[in-house]
Parts: sequence; structure tokens; C-alpha cells
Amino acid sequence: MREKFLELAEEELQAVLEQARRLEPKAIAKLSQYCYPKAFSYIYYRVNDRSDAEDLTSEVCLRMMQSIQQQKGSFKGWVYRVASNVVTDFYRRRAVRSVVDPVAESVEEIADDRDESTQLLNQEQLKKGLSHLTDEQREVIILKFIEGYETEEIARLLEKSNEAIRALQFRALTTLKRILRTEKQ
Repeated sequence: MREKFLELAEEELQAVLEQARRLEPKAIAKLSQYCYPKAFSYIYYRVNDRSDAEDLTSEVCLRMMQSIQQQKGSFKGWVYRVASNVVTDFYRRRAVRSVVDPVAESVEEIADDRDESTQLLNQEQLKKGLSHLTDEQREVIILKFIEGYETEEIARLLEKSNEAIRALQFRALTTLKRILRTEKQ
């Protein structure tokens, strides 16, 4: 089941950030509630396992709270960088243990009206296709089509130009289209 996002207006987010930097418990809780579903969704499509995604998202929240007083610049961009670093660390630890399993053993369904088997097949195909993209392409696709960010927002989050984001998106979609066509044959 997909968690509901806590939406905060930019002014409210800044106020909550200032309170969290003073380590006020209610602000920390609100900031975690705001960040957790966004970070979870981002991580889930990178690791393909709900349990790992939950653990890693908790790690993101912990790291976020440990360094919130030093955070500068775009908060959303910073959270996604923390999440990206947590995922990188996760794969490094797994590689050291030689337990890398790039294919998910289970797929959680997204709650909607579609047939369950079609839904699971589509999600599995998407995850498989995402695994063939570069890290930057995967990040853009997840932020654009799963998280719902606009190109301009993604450019700010990733500190790239709008044109660079569009180029990454185009190459990623072209690759995904080719992969999905190949699998259907």
C-alpha cells in the first residue's frame, strides 16, 4: 500500500526545518513524516525489496536527523542525496558480503483497480527495465514518473540544467522502450 505524503508549503517546510535544527521533537517528527514516504518510494525502486527499502529509509531518517543542523541548500535535494548515498552504501556492503541479488524476490502491489496479475507483471517489468539504466537515468525516471516531480524541480534537486534532465529522461525512456519491446517478443 502506498503511503500518503505529508505536503508542506515552502514557508512551512522552512519553519519546520528551523525548529528541527533546534532539535524540537514535534518538528523532527513532522519532518520525518514529510520525508519518509518520499525517501521510501525513491529507495524502493532502487533496491526492489520492500523490507530493504524500509530499513534503508529508516537509515535515511536517522542520518537526516544526525546532520540536520549542518544541512544547507535545497532540503529536498539534500534528502535525495542522502537516500542515494544510503543505497550506494547498501550495495557496497552487499558486494563485500557477496550476497548481491539484483532481482527482487517479491513485488509489492500498488493499490488500484487493475487486475493483480497484470499489475505485478507491469511492476516487475518496470523494475527490470530500471535496472538496465544508468544511475542518473534511473534517478530521473523515478523522480519524474514515480515521485511526480516536474523537470524544473528535478533539475534543482539534482543540480543539473533542465536540458540535461530532458536528455537523461529521453535516453532512459528510449532504453526502457527497447527493453520492454524485447521482453514482449
